[in-house]
Amino acid sequence: MHPFLRAAAARQHGVVTTRDLARAGITPQEVRRAVVNGAWVRLRRGAFVEATALAAADAAGERHLVEAAAVVRTVDRPGAVLSGYSAATVWGLPTPRRLAGTVTLTDPDQHRRGRGYVITHGPLPPSSTTVHRGLPVTTLARTVVDCARAWSMEEAVILADAARWGDRLTAAELGAALDAAADHRGAAAARRAAGLARDGADSPLETLTRLRLHESDVDEPDLQVRISADGVVHEADGWFGVHGIVMACDGRGKYRQPWGTTTEQKHWQEKRQREVLVAAGVRFWTVTNDDVEDGWPRALARLLELMARTPPVPLRVVVSGERRRRPRAG
Repeated sequence: MHPFLRAAAARQHGVVTTRDLARAGITPQEVRRAVVNGAWVRLRRGAFVEATALAAADAAGERHLVEAAAVVRTVDRPGAVLSGYSAATVWGLPTPRRLAGTVTLTDPDQHRRGRGYVITHGPLPPSSTTVHRGLPVTTLARTVVDCARAWSMEEAVILADAARWGDRLTAAELGAALDAAADHRGAAAARRAAGLARDGADSPLETLTRLRLHESDVDEPDLQVRISADGVVHEADGWFGVHGIVMACDGRGKYRQPWGTTTEQKHWQEKRQREVLVAAGVRFWTVTNDDVEDGWPRALARLLELMARTPPVPLRVVVSGERRRRPRAG
């Protein structure tokens, strides 16, 4: 690849435009040949990407970033920024599969719909926009509020929990964005979702479990608590301290990509930790993806039964709210 094109592609998630190609001295005929022989893929009018780069983006789950970069570079709306679903994707937040595909933007001057994109007319004060990963985008707080105004409550809280993880988005920042959107459609729903969001939900499964507990009038546990006993330190997804019960959300993500360990090591580590903690009086309530769907009545019954029972041995643990800062599991 021409050095100029390589530099342009590196800045634009692999995307190069007809203008980039012309500046590199590549003719339209050469571009057509590259597309025909499969070396290049035409994303949309005026935007191309190397086939190998697009395959790598697909494998990494970043195809939408490539599509978004192509739209931003060719839509000819300098005041527009990525927003909603596309902004959430740029920020690395969990998004509903049902919305995948269309690139979403906001423009202060016009509404427009084109092939593969939608531009919504809306206010964009300077404080609500930024550049992230090389793309113009709404701020993290504005993104969460915009999505929460339009998505289901579960989708919105999952998104907000991910944004809140590790104080990436503070409650004050989220509150300011909610105030700015107070007169917009869906503002009340966004405020409800924000009120349910927490810094401490490590995955969508943990968020959904907490929401099911809320719906069932069960006090939510303390999140991401460190429990120590006999030299073992266990990081609990949730801790019902009054009852000595650990909430263990058993999603597959932490085993597919266990942080700093192999899958086998992760299984063994948790097995050993459980043995020590059970001997110290701790009980475990395990929740799976099925449990937060049709299996919730049974999962809730298991928890309530544990809470009603007297622990078999006195609790001998040390509990700390100090968290090890790490990437979210999902």
